[in-house]
Amino acid sequence: MFDKTYVNYQNLIDNRLPMLKYLIDNSDFFSVIVTIKKPYSQYPPVFNYDMDLRPFVIKYILEKQDWLEDFFGREKHQIMVIYRCCKESRNRLLQMPNIFLAGENDMPENICFYRNNKLWFGTVSHENIAFLVNGSPNEIAFLTQGNTGDDSLR
Repeated sequence: MFDKTYVNYQNLIDNRLPMLKYLIDNSDFFSVIVTIKKPYSQYPPVFNYDMDLRPFVIKYILEKQDWLEDFFGREKHQIMVIYRCCKESRNRLLQMPNIFLAGENDMPENICFYRNNKLWFGTVSHENIAFLVNGSPNEIAFLTQGNTGDDSLR
């Protein structure tokens, strides 16, 4: 059982840089859903922004039944990719177009962040849904109120 706190998705879009910095700095790894390109049998798979994040790949999860979360739909040729959270992966994500606008930028979708091998922060990009799982009062305040200037949380 977990406590879910919804986050204003527009706030994520508008405050992408401090939000991503906070999420990555407080997570162990993150996942995204990507659509792979032809030939579909190549390994590692190729997809938009693949080369930007490839150095940080932990795992490619090809079968939906093995995905870390089950609340995502699946389109044809989609896989889940798991990346480690570190200063370098954070910097790459910050240089890329807004990942919270995945549909508009042809980016990986549904970025989720994990801590202690459990979902900590999730998004469903095409529905503009974001939520925090079992967040502390400070995390909830930061992520729900857009308090992007509070250095005490970093």
